[in-house]
Amino acid sequence: MILDVHERMQLLQLIPTEGKYEELKTIRRQREMLSFTQEEIKLLNLRSEPEPNGSVRTVWDTENVSKVVKDIPIDEYMTNLFRKKLAELEEKGKLTDKTTSIYEKFVIMYR
Repeated sequence: MILDVHERMQLLQLIPTEGKYEELKTIRRQREMLSFTQEEIKLLNLRSEPEPNGSVRTVWDTENVSKVVKDIPIDEYMTNLFRKKLAELEEKGKLTDKTTSIYEKFVIMYR
């Protein structure tokens, strides 16, 4: 699936940190595929910045964003997981501008 920087960041946030052993193996592989390479990190000047409320947000320079679009394989298990999580966000009215494009790719296109 063709994903841009924003979409990859949003999908990384949807990946669970707990589960059964076999699920975690699949999840780890997907996290690695969605993660950014050292070259991409340099190209984007990807960095974490503290927020006034104590949280941390990831920021990047926008000038090279179009150069970091990547075709990332997503297996059936992860597709279903992302679809479920995004549908739950929609049902709760918790979608944001940042999650709209991945909602369209994982939920709307699969109807």
